[in-house]
Amino acid sequence: MKLSILVTSFFTITTVQAQSLLNATASFPQLSNFTELLSTFPDLAAGLLTNVNTGLQRQTILVPSNDAFDNYRQQNGASISSLSSSDVENILNYHTLQGALSSSDIQQPNGLVSETALRNSTYARRENATDAGDSLPQVVYISSNETPTGRKIKARQISALSSVDVRSGEGDAIELEQTPGNWSGGVFYVVNGFLTLPVNQTDTMTAANLTAFVRGLVRTNVTEGTNAARGLTCVCPDNQAFEAISNSNDNLTDGPGSLLATVSRHGLTGSYYSTNFTDGDIIQSQNGYPILVTRRNGSIFLNDARLVGSDYIANSGSVHALDRIMGFLNTTTNETTPANASIYDNTSNIPTPAPMTTSMTSSDGVIPTSDATENQILPSATETGASGSAAGGNGAAQTGSTEETSSATSMRGLLTGASVVGTAFVISLLVL
Repeated sequence: MKLSILVTSFFTITTVQAQSLLNATASFPQLSNFTELLSTFPDLAAGLLTNVNTGLQRQTILVPSNDAFDNYRQQNGASISSLSSSDVENILNYHTLQGALSSSDIQQPNGLVSETALRNSTYARRENATDAGDSLPQVVYISSNETPTGRKIKARQISALSSVDVRSGEGDAIELEQTPGNWSGGVFYVVNGFLTLPVNQTDTMTAANLTAFVRGLVRTNVTEGTNAARGLTCVCPDNQAFEAISNSNDNLTDGPGSLLATVSRHGLTGSYYSTNFTDGDIIQSQNGYPILVTRRNGSIFLNDARLVGSDYIANSGSVHALDRIMGFLNTTTNETTPANASIYDNTSNIPTPAPMTTSMTSSDGVIPTSDATENQILPSATETGASGSAAGGNGAAQTGSTEETSSATSMRGLLTGASVVGTAFVISLLVL
């Protein structure tokens, strides 16, 4: 049944704020599988099954429709309810967004990154050295169909009826109905699929068809280190652009013209999403090269490379696709020397990175690393092993006076009435 059938029905539920989520959704036959799931796992969903308002921070719940359950069963050969309690908990956590998001919140012109209740370290490894050991929750990226940053979408989950989708692990997206329902703990939106739990960096790149860059990581022996890193963003040239350099480059590790130096130059410390690439900021690559962010005519450029695919959510951060290998920025003139085949033919033309004297703090709170050598994730040109820890921005930015919660807020704690320290929610939002 099409989700559009629910739109008119939602206008009748504006008075159910005193109801539990179970009661608020029970009147919709199209959501019967979700209410059955809550009843099957009462220990995970105690707060959703009762009318008690626990007084905890308000939440946005993404409620999969019956079609979503059917699609999941067809794609995986088993139902959601057949999964273990811990697996269902992770799924429910990922469908729980921090704060009660309004219809205008989810239709920001540049998209919105919202933190969820998912903190399981298998799927959420966004924190780095600057986070003082705090665990950062995983995020989703919410955008309208007009958001000009490109995306990978499972076509069988997306129809042309909705203008808002929610992107999750591997860049997969599901459709969200724009009219919220109310329950005692916040709001809920109906979605036509299940979010995909995030995987590691190289699996995310493969899902985004950035396989040439993955081969570059393999050839330079840094795949393990890349996947082991916490708080990492990879901005990967598309296959055609990267193969033009990598296929002819036999220098794997020696100096700034090596393949290793090239892949390291496309790694950023911290979780950067399209929403917190701020026009005019200079951020620093893993091996110390400056990168100028430019927003122009609805596109985002990193030096001379344009984002052609963005916000593929990985367990440790994010992956973006570029239309070319990033050139070399002259910070005095802000001019970029293209990274074409001719410059690699004469590597003496490739500048060596100079340490940045100051850290650039973007308007949304992301703080790039000021010492890429000490905090490197991808090894330097003289190393071939795995990496150390990282420092940098966490990417889920603060808006207004909100601040990140320091407690591990899981679905279990939120729904059973457990006390929570630091109840403000964090979303990433950039306005041009």
